[in-house]
Amino acid sequence: MQNSCLIRGGSVIDGTGSPAFEADVRVIDGRIAEIGKGLEGKGERELDATGCVVTPGFIDSHCHYDATLHWDRRCDPITLHGYTTILIGNCGLGLAPIKPQEAGTLGSLFAYIEDLPKSVFETSVPWNWESFPDYAAALGAESWGVNVATCVSHSLLRQYVIGTEAWERASTPEEIEKIAQLAREAMEAGALGVSTSRFDRDPDGRPVPSYYADDAELDALAAAIAPYHGLLQTIPTQDDQVQWDNDLRNLCRHAANHGGLPVLSNHIGQRPDDPSNAPRLLELAREINAKGGNLRHMISPRSIDLVMNYIQCMVFMYVPAWNEVLQGSLSREKKLEMLADPEWRARARADLDKAPIPGPMLPLYQVIEVAKPELEGWLGRSFGELIAERGGHPSDVLADWGIENDLHAELLYPLTNTDPKIVGELLDAPENLVSGSDAGAHIAMFDGAGDATLIFIRHVRERGDLTLERAVHRLTQEQAEFLGLKDRGVVKPGAIADLAVFNLDDLNYDRAEKLHDIPGGFKRFRRPPGNYRYTLINGTVVQENGAATEALPAAFLGKQDRVFG
Repeated sequence: MQNSCLIRGGSVIDGTGSPAFEADVRVIDGRIAEIGKGLEGKGERELDATGCVVTPGFIDSHCHYDATLHWDRRCDPITLHGYTTILIGNCGLGLAPIKPQEAGTLGSLFAYIEDLPKSVFETSVPWNWESFPDYAAALGAESWGVNVATCVSHSLLRQYVIGTEAWERASTPEEIEKIAQLAREAMEAGALGVSTSRFDRDPDGRPVPSYYADDAELDALAAAIAPYHGLLQTIPTQDDQVQWDNDLRNLCRHAANHGGLPVLSNHIGQRPDDPSNAPRLLELAREINAKGGNLRHMISPRSIDLVMNYIQCMVFMYVPAWNEVLQGSLSREKKLEMLADPEWRARARADLDKAPIPGPMLPLYQVIEVAKPELEGWLGRSFGELIAERGGHPSDVLADWGIENDLHAELLYPLTNTDPKIVGELLDAPENLVSGSDAGAHIAMFDGAGDATLIFIRHVRERGDLTLERAVHRLTQEQAEFLGLKDRGVVKPGAIADLAVFNLDDLNYDRAEKLHDIPGGFKRFRRPPGNYRYTLINGTVVQENGAATEALPAAFLGKQDRVFG
């Protein structure tokens, strides 16, 4: 059978953190049937794992392949880096529940916040659902190239119940009950939890609907998902440290009041501009968890690189005048007209001066793309040097630079994780969950796929910050237990055969390449294969020696795939 095989000659790292041991692994009907040395073949396909380790497939608990699934069922290249399960519906965003007349508006919001082409939502997402149960049924009716779990969006719940006023006010008691009922229906249909945000803004600078949820609403949501031990995923306010901490304390208080629900916060990292940030968040987690909370911060090994371009980006979310220009919906001619307009420039200067992000950071951005050969001497240099040479207000220099490059210029600022030693410590810290890849989002900036590969190469093979067993544990069993996924994250008899087979010394983490394969021909960055020997999902090989197979054995993970509590 296709989902039966014998993986022979490898060393098993079972996901628990225990030492590796030599053993063959037999898979029958998609589950691990037997583990032991020298297993006798029974006519099934044999996979050569000589020189390799056999581990559970990795779980990406924070990505944004929601729309990607509908034009690329494999979510390339996620399985080429050993991942077998993804969690979508993060950051308070999602695709359901949604009223038919609002699909365009809310699809555009998703596209804006996650830097995705609106055309993907317009042409690839079928929108043949309204309720979350209908959406879950649509996901469950298809076969995928990677297992899919999802949260339900808090903002969409509010929008569905309250309408446009969800963007303006708290809910009434009657509305809270309706929101909680929708959350219960979503959990019953297979949602893994609720995602919320107090950080994001729409293209007009308005906070997303979940920003206006008060304590009564948050408590009702926690109560609604408590019987399912659901996850609360959140982005707290991040431009004010006191409010950031208070947002987390408040949400975790409601989670603790309803059975100690897991809370996953976006995000923690080593900040060159604020060395106190990560230690503060670690101490906050210790404080909250000591009082009965269950908080983890997301930690990715990658630097979060803020990439500014003139075509479409959300880096200037907190700079209203600039945000008006950097929308994908505006024509090239209109953008150039606005950049040259004296009235717009006056507003842009004032807005940039008072913006927490990216105002103070702008001089530290690096020039990474220019449109003309005569400007190539600026590549790799700081925008601060350009400001010093050109003179004038940074906003005006930025506008002139856009015009000079006919909008085809990019700047980059490495916001986090520039010190690998500190990153290694954060990857090992029990207060954190290895998460936050953001794969599938910001695709014109980076490809977040392959965090596991980067950890294995930099923090296991090269630096020794973690043992291989510890790194595998963090990417597998720890993820499955925190998210409540059943029979995944371990290599043991009876477990689902989601597996990765690789030689640590063979792994590659190459620079992402630019492709134009998104519907509509838009650009995306794509991480090359990680050089894993095999990736198996439900016992079927979906990746072999860096190439995806034709198999689509994965599924939507619903209520039946969960452990409650």
